[in-house]
Formats: sequence, C-alpha cells, structure tokens
Amino acid sequence: MTAMSEGLPDCMSCGLCCRKPAGAPEPYPEDIERWAAEGASAIAGRLAGRHGNDCPFLVAGPGFRCSIYPTRPLVCRHFAVGGSACLELRRQAGEEHPSNLRKIGFHR
Repeated sequence: MTAMSEGLPDCMSCGLCCRKPAGAPEPYPEDIERWAAEGASAIAGRLAGRHGNDCPFLVAGPGFRCSIYPTRPLVCRHFAVGGSACLELRRQAGEEHPSNLRKIGFHR
C-alpha cells in the first residue's frame, strides 16, 4: 500500500522536511553515540551548523530520498508523514495535502 493510497503525502515527491526552512536536523546525543558505535561519526560533522539549510544527506532527482535512511537521526525517524508538521510545511509551500503533489524545486 502506498502513502497516496492511504491519503498521505508522497515523501518521495516532496522532501520538504529535509529542505529549507526545516532543513538539516540537529542530532540528539543518542544519534551521536549510535553513529560512533556504527563507525559513522562523520554524519554528525556534516550536520553541524546546517540547521535551516538543506540536509546534506537529501538526494534529489528523480524524487527525493535520504542517503543515510537506515541510520537517520531520531528527529527524522519521529517526523510523521501526514502529521501536523508535515502538513504545515506543505501548506507553507503551496503543496496542500493531498490534492496538489507537484514536484517542488530542489535548492542547494
């Protein structure tokens, strides 16, 4: 079952939660500890100071995807597709849920 068949926005056509103004997440201490245990400490360094800018791990075209999805930050794991924050970002961008799912330009 796809997100659209459930009446939810299609993340792969949006990516707003990973782009300005939401942008790159501030990792929690738990993320930093997990990445250190996974040998992926460089993730925290790439996110440092980027809040409010596009996430450096967002890959565009065609659609949008997270290049570190299996080990993404907790704040990303907790972001609910179709939740109030998701729908507010879409509303601000003119992407009302669920009728208008045109692709929004990617900013780097």
